[in-house]
Amino acid sequence: MGIKIFYIFSIIYGIVSGVGIFKRILPSQFLYVFLAVILFYFLYYLNRRKIILSHSVAGGIITNLSVQLTGGVASMLFFIYPLVLAIIGYREKYINYWVVALCLFVVETLSAVFTHTVMFPPLIIFFASAGVIGFIIKKQQESESFLKKSLMKYESRDQFLGPADFEQKKIVTSVQDIDRHRGIERPLLYFVKLIHRMFNAYTTAIFSYYNDNLTLIQGFSHSELFRPDTVIDVKSGIYRQVIASGKVILIKEFVQNPDELGYYRGEVKVGSVLIAPIILLNKVEGILIMDRKDQLFDEEDKEKFTEAVHSAGYLLAMLRLYEQKSYEAKYLKEISEHIKELNKEELDLDKILSDAAQFFKEVMECNDVGIAAIDELNEEGEVLYSTYVEEKTKFSFDDGLVGFVARHRDCIIKDDLGKGNVVVLKKSIKTRNLSFVGIPVFRDEELLGVIWLEDHRKKKFNRDNIDALNILASQLSFAWQRAALHNKVKELSERDGLTGLYNHRYFQEILEKELKKKRELVLLLFDIDHFKQINDTYGHQGGDKVLEFLGRLMTKSKNCISARYGGEEFVMIFPRCSLKKGIDHAVHLKDHLLKSSIKVDHTRIKITVSIGVAHYPTDAETRDELIRKADEAMYWAKQNGRDQVAVAKTLADKKKTSSKQEDKDKKSLVSEERSGT
Repeated sequence: MGIKIFYIFSIIYGIVSGVGIFKRILPSQFLYVFLAVILFYFLYYLNRRKIILSHSVAGGIITNLSVQLTGGVASMLFFIYPLVLAIIGYREKYINYWVVALCLFVVETLSAVFTHTVMFPPLIIFFASAGVIGFIIKKQQESESFLKKSLMKYESRDQFLGPADFEQKKIVTSVQDIDRHRGIERPLLYFVKLIHRMFNAYTTAIFSYYNDNLTLIQGFSHSELFRPDTVIDVKSGIYRQVIASGKVILIKEFVQNPDELGYYRGEVKVGSVLIAPIILLNKVEGILIMDRKDQLFDEEDKEKFTEAVHSAGYLLAMLRLYEQKSYEAKYLKEISEHIKELNKEELDLDKILSDAAQFFKEVMECNDVGIAAIDELNEEGEVLYSTYVEEKTKFSFDDGLVGFVARHRDCIIKDDLGKGNVVVLKKSIKTRNLSFVGIPVFRDEELLGVIWLEDHRKKKFNRDNIDALNILASQLSFAWQRAALHNKVKELSERDGLTGLYNHRYFQEILEKELKKKRELVLLLFDIDHFKQINDTYGHQGGDKVLEFLGRLMTKSKNCISARYGGEEFVMIFPRCSLKKGIDHAVHLKDHLLKSSIKVDHTRIKITVSIGVAHYPTDAETRDELIRKADEAMYWAKQNGRDQVAVAKTLADKKKTSSKQEDKDKKSLVSEERSGT
């Protein structure tokens, strides 16, 4: 009811606008207001999941009203029509595009005529752009239709020739690997050829039935007009009757148009037709059809044809079973080989997960794979590997399907992500896929992570996939934990036990790696002032608390690498940092410590630091030289009052100035001596 009222309103609006009632020339600032309204609406229009005609009509009304209120055909907004038409054409059906485009053109033209403001150039531009856009859209939609038909052909053929579907189990094969069914196609080819000769048929064809489409699998014909790439929509017509009845149909005298058969591409004389559904387990899997040109089929032919159809069903069942067993053998062999790879002594977790994900993608023949680590205590996860999501992306258990798998510690299959607002990982990350399967990865009772797979096809995944993934996940968990333990041991060897910061050895390695990148960086080296007095006054436990406090503080610092250099000396590396920013970091650290206090027993003590700042490549070009420059600057700060920041470049400039002054003084002294002489 509501949509009918809207269309009635739209017709009334078109008439009123067409006679020029809305024609105004509002001040120029309204141009920007109306332009913003149009842009906001069409951004909303582009982001809608589904578009119907009323959305396009509303967009046309908004644009037309904006144009009319700012001058009609003379308005600057008139030239936004090509963009609006392009957007509508991109989202709308071809016929609906022309309905909107022609209505807008007629309304604008009539308005110009009624208000005596006809301007041919804008109207010609409108009409020409509508025609060009319409032509492009038609070509694009024809291309999409062809691709969709081709995809349907491959998927239907794959479904028909795929492994057995007994006991509700299914292994869907790949559209990209359509030639894998040679074991089935060759016997079917011989079968069709045999009955074609037995019945002395003009054309014999076997079709698969999938998603209301018949796709030609094998066919023989004496006609050059036979189409070997036939795909037929069976929502109505003769084939729909055959599928609905489930019985053999004999048309002794075929008087209909041969185009109804769908597999000829021109005028062909057809005298008689036999059609029957191929049924497996009470489900129509395909159609067997044959026709004759002159000699007519009779009831005896119908009985023989019925037996041939039953034979086709049995043959298809046996061939599918063969395909299933051979596929499972290959499937399990590949899994076994990958398990051997997982059990190798690989200790790099990133490589283990990357290799596992690529293997899952190949074996499951899907578009996207992801692996996430799970923190059950905090109910959140982090992406470790994904083919389309950025690594280290964090998500909550409440965000999407991956979190749902983690929360319930169970597998999930989703056949159609397009239904409803289904989220895979989190709302801000969109997926282009339609099928989803996710499984948890356990080590004993501990949930390590979640593996999820996605594909652009609906109903891609099934229980067989989950069984295979569970086998792989159980083996992956061993490799995952082994690598995680190795990383922990490695991490402990790189860390200082007291502060939790990197140790001196690892700091040297990191600095060397950063310098090899040939990017500027800043090194801060600082020392706790009067640390010996702290140890003497509060004991070594008090000194340790000060060091622990500094470790926690430095760990929180972002965009830097922190380490304990030795004793009460610490270092911070700021990659991709200018000298000015490095000095700012040093001053901020010094001031923050000055305001802070550390609780030691029942006393709160304050500390200060002396910081040396060195910049690569301004102050040094090697690791040792850079450390020496920062060290010299730090000692200068300590010797000149402590609690301050000293910059290596500033000290170097001072030395140069001092050296020049000394040379100048010497020259002056020599000159005076000569004058005296």
